[in-house]
Amino acid sequence: MMRDALSGQAGLAGLPGLPREGDTPVFNDPWEARAFAMVLALHARGVFTWPQWAAALSRQIALAQAAGDADLGDTYYRHWVLALESLVEHIPPLKASPPP
Repeated sequence: MMRDALSGQAGLAGLPGLPREGDTPVFNDPWEARAFAMVLALHARGVFTWPQWAAALSRQIALAQAAGDADLGDTYYRHWVLALESLVEHIPPLKASPPP
């Protein structure tokens, strides 16, 4: 799943500070990789733009810092999840297609 989301490395070009091992991002836990892949996949599907994503993530980080987050890097992907939730919470639910 993540390899598909990162195909062509186009998504990584906009994230120069992301730790990597070769061409693959490094994550502390599997859920961080899933959060990363979801953001890239939803962006690729046009759910939000990179400027919208950057604003949402920046907003979440600023809120966390204002609340006392020490910004040591261990909460970074929690900010990703909260930013993603803020972007998708107002999208109308999709209707499932009937099976063929």
